[in-house]
Amino acid sequence: MTANLPFPLFQKALGRHLGGVRGLKGINAFLREGEMWREASRLGQTLPERVDATLQAFDPAAGGAVEAIEGTDMGWSASYMLGGPGLDMVLLLRLEGLNSSELQSQLSVIEAKVGWLMLAALSDRTEEIGDVALSAEIGSQVLLDAARARSRRQLADQWIARLERALAPDLIAVTWVKKGKPKLVALSGGGMIERNSEARSQIEALADYAVRARGPQIIAPEPAANPDMPDPEEDALPDPTEQSAREDALARVELLGGQRGLSMPIYSGDEAEAVVIAVWSSASTAGPLHMEAADLVAQVLGESLTIQARSYPSILRRMGNWIWASFRGVFGATAWKLKLFIVIATVIVTVLALVPTRFEPSFTARIEAQDRRVISAPYDGFLAEAPYQLGDVIAPGAIIVAMEDSDLVLQTAQADSELAEIEAEIQTARAQRDTSRVQSLEAQRRQVEVRQELLRRQLDLARFEVTETAAVVGGDAWRRVGGRVRLGEALLELASPDTFRVLAFIDEDWVADLDPGGAGTLLLTAFPNTPVDVTLLSITTDPQMRDGVNSFSAWMDFADVPHVALLDGMRGVVRIDGGETNMLAAYTRGAMRWLRRTLWRWS
Repeated sequence: MTANLPFPLFQKALGRHLGGVRGLKGINAFLREGEMWREASRLGQTLPERVDATLQAFDPAAGGAVEAIEGTDMGWSASYMLGGPGLDMVLLLRLEGLNSSELQSQLSVIEAKVGWLMLAALSDRTEEIGDVALSAEIGSQVLLDAARARSRRQLADQWIARLERALAPDLIAVTWVKKGKPKLVALSGGGMIERNSEARSQIEALADYAVRARGPQIIAPEPAANPDMPDPEEDALPDPTEQSAREDALARVELLGGQRGLSMPIYSGDEAEAVVIAVWSSASTAGPLHMEAADLVAQVLGESLTIQARSYPSILRRMGNWIWASFRGVFGATAWKLKLFIVIATVIVTVLALVPTRFEPSFTARIEAQDRRVISAPYDGFLAEAPYQLGDVIAPGAIIVAMEDSDLVLQTAQADSELAEIEAEIQTARAQRDTSRVQSLEAQRRQVEVRQELLRRQLDLARFEVTETAAVVGGDAWRRVGGRVRLGEALLELASPDTFRVLAFIDEDWVADLDPGGAGTLLLTAFPNTPVDVTLLSITTDPQMRDGVNSFSAWMDFADVPHVALLDGMRGVVRIDGGETNMLAAYTRGAMRWLRRTLWRWS
């Protein structure tokens, strides 16, 4: 997991800053640039058994952690993790002889020194740009990555990733040059590119400066003049125009928050195709820059640009290559290939025009029940029976819904008793010739008779029997047995099995070519091996958008009694006979209709 490399400045800083920490018995320091950890220093009594677990649990936001070491007297294992600009650091320390309060104070001392250790590590990592350009790790990797970049944007991201690790700039940007005008396409760190911003204007101006100079430009302050040196002659003075351009470029670098920068044009042939801009905010992190090294880097990036263009040419260029290759393959050096091609094409067209066939367009379809009947609750009460579910076929005379009627029976008996009492009282009143009493009792009898008739009607409706064969196509009464239902609430939906129809969705392109009475074949998803003959009845005027195509609903009937069990809602595909034609017309129908519409539109 680790590889050892010398870090002289880091090792000195480690001894200088942590040498005075009380109780420190040993330290392991690891640095990572990329994916491999490197052991930068090992001092004193370390904890090798904890190294792998600590490195695998690296989290730049975790900060510090401490835990006791078993089997020791006040022994502690402390770790500190820090993520820097392109460099990660892990410190694994061993401390002994410290109680909790002393440990806290010493850990505070260590934490205060971690930043200085990271600066020392960054100083060790700094290399000259010439060495980076010539190193196999950067140069070869840039060229290998270029063959895998599917677009120039991916290539720009690859350049930024490699050059960030090599140069450690504070800002790096890639611009493409089109018709002599640079355009920003990628920034380091995945930064967002705003359409109009001050930073974008400055970066594109720096790119334009390098394009006009036709070479890499190192943008840095001029060294202070030595007063002891004699004044240069007039011929040795810099060109005022170039001096002004350099000063303007340096001012743009400072506006980007840097102290110096690098602008490298990338050439493909004689024209600049891209410009890479790097900006450093301080001189200590950039390392010395040399014009020769910048030229080498630009050459490597130019080669990667050529490799990417050959690996993934533009669509127009691919099409042109294919057309040219087809032309050369057909015509060749002589005319016999052209003649052979024309003969073969003529034979194929003739055969297709002579072979008869039939139009049989296919459309999506589903089974629909036409004469639906809804069974509703006859009164407020409780559902006692509902033995049938969706898809069940019910024989005539079967009870499909029954309401709880015990209360109705009791109320009916009570009404009968009240009616008998009233009859007896009427007879007594008549015998006593009490006319007013008779009229009052007659009114009571009529009220009881009305209530009695209503109760008997509800008893008759409490149990629903089917009079003919029916199929359950909707409702959920079987789930609500024992529950309360309201008057008029739908319980079940029934349909006669012999009234099932096929509802097809015909594309608008075929509506005018299909006539009612046309034969067809239905293939249901549930029965893929049993085609069913159907007949087109009518095409409705109900347009629907299905899968981006304007479709019209059409009803189709079964030519014969189906040999499969049909259920409402079954889906499938229907093919409708559209008449006789030939294979050439069948295969070119869509193209010919589109051509006719286009010509009519243009005419």
